Amino acid sequence: MVKPASKVRLARHATDHFLLQVAAEVKPGAIVLDAGAGNCKHKNFSPHARYLAFDMKPVKKRAYGDVDLAANLYHLPFRSNSIPAAINVDVIEHLREPLAALKEFARVLEPGGKLFLIAPQGWQEHGMPNDYFRFTSSGIRYLSEQAGLEPVSIAPMGGFFWYLGHRVSLSYRYLFPNKRRALWKILDAPIRHPARLFCALSFLTRATI
Repeated sequence: MVKPASKVRLARHATDHFLLQVAAEVKPGAIVLDAGAGNCKHKNFSPHARYLAFDMKPVKKRAYGDVDLAANLYHLPFRSNSIPAAINVDVIEHLREPLAALKEFARVLEPGGKLFLIAPQGWQEHGMPNDYFRFTSSGIRYLSEQAGLEPVSIAPMGGFFWYLGHRVSLSYRYLFPNKRRALWKILDAPIRHPARLFCALSFLTRATI
């Protein structure tokens, strides 16, 4: 079993804890569908299960892991009532029709099967141009119910200071953006990495307030 990422990496740490909780609910040998698996970084969290990585057809300039199936989330290539568990981590915000995808999950999940979902409420734009939505807990509940899914638990990854800490820890990206002239990268090299470490560690003080 893998260990959660360092607490300095707030989003990754919270996601890893969530995936460990998922693994504890999955029966040995059961299929876990990672829908939108990307680089398959979630694979090692459920070594006792049959991990099935699923994503769209890989495209240039995007790193993919060894996915088992390539198709789209609006038309899952599985029989109805055939999948015991599915995870969907930081994917739904990139879908133009999230309700259509949730309906497909509802179709393929077996009776009693579960979808484990992570969706952002507040986040920077990413994966452009395919970044469409942010979700509240009420929004997730509404979409789930409209899709025919019964929400068991909807909980935040963290509170206000967790979110603030995450934003502070990433502020170096705005102080030292990648799209700069090579000369500036050379000149600010002595302070760039110390600044990144300071931004990351500053949350540890904020979190104790």
